Amino acid sequence: MEYPGRGIRTLAVTYEELDRDDPEADGNGLEPVGLLTSFDPPRTDTKQTIDDALGLGVKMVTGDQLAIAKETGRRLGLGDNMFAANVLKEGPPPGGTHLTLEQMILEADGFVGVSPDHKCGIVKTLQGLGHLCAMTGDGANDSPALSKANISIAVEGATDATRGVTGIVLTEPALSTIGHAIRQSRIIFQRMRSYSIYACAITIRIVVYFAILSFAYQVNFPPFMVLILNDGTIMTLPVDRVLPSSTPEYALAYGLHLTVSTYVPRSCAILTRI
Repeated sequence: MEYPGRGIRTLAVTYEELDRDDPEADGNGLEPVGLLTSFDPPRTDTKQTIDDALGLGVKMVTGDQLAIAKETGRRLGLGDNMFAANVLKEGPPPGGTHLTLEQMILEADGFVGVSPDHKCGIVKTLQGLGHLCAMTGDGANDSPALSKANISIAVEGATDATRGVTGIVLTEPALSTIGHAIRQSRIIFQRMRSYSIYACAITIRIVVYFAILSFAYQVNFPPFMVLILNDGTIMTLPVDRVLPSSTPEYALAYGLHLTVSTYVPRSCAILTRI
C-alpha cells in the first residue's frame, strides 16, 4: 500500500452479510468494499516557518504513523530521520546504531506514535543536555510536556487545558508568528546589548575626559553638554538597525556591570550620610 508513503491516511470499508432469520449466527465474513482516503496537508506558511527555524533545531513529535510522518517531513524540508516511540523507553535497537538515547533524541528529526509521557521525556532529555526547549501544541495530551518546556506555545484553536499551561497563545492559525516573535525578541535584545555597551563606554568617557578638562585645564563646560553627548545619542538606540543573533545570547557580564555600577555609588552615598 503506497498511500501512507504519500502522507495519505486510509480507512478500509467492509461489510458482512448476516442471516436475517438467525441474527446470532456467524456471517459469511467481512467482504472489502473499498478504501476511504484523506489527506491533511500542512498549512501554507508551515514550510517557510520551518525553513526559518531549522537553524534553531526543529523536531516533529506526533502520534501519527511513521510513513505519514516521514512523508510530511520531506514535504516540509524537515527531514525523515524519525523513530518510533518505543526507542524512547527501550533505547536504540541493538546493532542498529552506535548512538546513545540522548544523542538519538538530539539528532533525530522527529518521533512518531508518541504518548504524553514520551513528549515529556523528550523535553526533559533536551533540557538535560543544556538546551532551551520550546514546544507547540493544541490538545490536552500536549499539556504535560508544554508545562515542562522552557517556552510553551498554544496554537490557534487549542483546548482550554492547553492554554492554561502555556505562556504564549496564538490567536491566528498561521505559525509564522512564532518566527516573527523570535526575531523581534532578539532584535530587542541586541538593542539592549548596544545600550549596555554604550552606557559603559560613555560613562567612562564623560567621567574621565571631563574630569581631565576640569581639573587639569580648568575648562568650564555647561551641564547641557552632558545631556547632548549622552542622552541625545541614547535616544536613537530604540530604533537602531540591528541584526538578530542566530543563537540565544546571555547578558551576564553586562548585567553584573550595571548591578555593580548601581550598587557601589548608592553604598558610598549611604556611608557618607553615616
